[in-house]
Amino acid sequence: MKLIKILAAVIFAVTTISSFTMSAANAAGTYRISCKNDAYGMHLGSDYTSIAYVYNSAFSGDAYAGSTNVDTGGGLGLQYLIRGTAGGYVGNDCLYSGAADTNGTAVVAGDVARLAVNAIVGAVSNRIDMAYAAQASSASATGLSFSTQDDGFAMSANGLVGGLSFWGDFGNSNVENTQSFTNVRLDSMKYDGDASSYSVGVDKAFGKALVGLVVSNLDTDFKTTFNDGTYKQSIDTYGMYLAYKTSILQIDLGFGQGDSTIDTTRRDLGNDKTITGSTTADVEYSNARIAANFTRGKFTIVPSASYRMMSMDIAAFTDTRPDDVTANIIGDGYLFTTDNTTTTTTDDSIAARSVDSETMSLGLNIAANLGMMVPYIALSYDSEDTSRASYKTEASTDGSALDVAASNYESSYTIGGGVNFMIGSHIKGGLRLGMINGRDDWEEDYMSGSISIGF
Repeated sequence: MKLIKILAAVIFAVTTISSFTMSAANAAGTYRISCKNDAYGMHLGSDYTSIAYVYNSAFSGDAYAGSTNVDTGGGLGLQYLIRGTAGGYVGNDCLYSGAADTNGTAVVAGDVARLAVNAIVGAVSNRIDMAYAAQASSASATGLSFSTQDDGFAMSANGLVGGLSFWGDFGNSNVENTQSFTNVRLDSMKYDGDASSYSVGVDKAFGKALVGLVVSNLDTDFKTTFNDGTYKQSIDTYGMYLAYKTSILQIDLGFGQGDSTIDTTRRDLGNDKTITGSTTADVEYSNARIAANFTRGKFTIVPSASYRMMSMDIAAFTDTRPDDVTANIIGDGYLFTTDNTTTTTTDDSIAARSVDSETMSLGLNIAANLGMMVPYIALSYDSEDTSRASYKTEASTDGSALDVAASNYESSYTIGGGVNFMIGSHIKGGLRLGMINGRDDWEEDYMSGSISIGF
């Protein structure tokens, strides 16, 4: 026990002297009370953010010997409460954290909108290409086909009933914001995780035109390092798509809407408890693409230009902070008197927010028909406008130039390639891999496969 007390005293002293030496993301505040404790929280005014009252376990006694909040010499208050240093009742993490005290919706939602519209539009575009390829090859009414795309694989059953075709698409993306993270006092928007998606649809061809309906889902599961929490969002949409193809040109467009549920967690930087929040959002999307198909001998060249966007209106909600626990409070009985210990906390009100993601793309696909094998490369350049992350304002300035600004995504380029192959006359397949480059503070790569069985 003596060793534990000594170690605790050393930790408190180091915390008081330096605001930036901690690299851990789980160091609680000075007294282990919530950043928004109802008696001493940082939301109660400058006395709780500008004046330091740092607990020192080496001393005991009344905080003040006199009833007028001044030490009259009879107590150990001036030793017990160390004044004049940077900090406050709740500790420096609460005071000097912007991003770490921010709900995940303000940081991650824009990226989720981009991932969702890419998954939906990618699935529909892939299906349209499959449908026209089936027409061109005079596919049978019961033809079952599989194909590949950037983040997964797809299958379709063409012309089953009354000329209708049913199809499904499944994919997965692994993403990471790579901003540096030192500790919770230095802003960052670092997070990582994955997004899985599926789309199912039905369509019918009318000569050179194709009309279809699609239902899609995207689920995200992220670890939000910037606030020591998690972010989970599920988006469900339903939409319509139209396409028209001539001998060279192909034009398609789509639109849809849906809803979403969002669940977040983050850490109370004062008492290490988990803050939870849940909300809903309305979403809508649209897209358009024009492509040309040029064949020269064994080579096929397909340049394209496309646009896609998604908007997401997130409803206001409450971040719920658990109450403090008396047994966990350091200095309880001195910080609070025995009859007025305050363990209740004030929840955070999170305002409604709208985010958008718009992307313009120029793409080029080059394939070589070598008989049993068709290798190809796929290149694209994307220019995007995605809502930027927004951090909370720090409760008190730390004067540091080391805070990291939110990422501002503007452009990226994709380098990919693969090979399609045929085994005998009934089995076809393919492999594809690539990576997204040039997007600020971002890493994303993919690998996928396909198989097609003919009867």
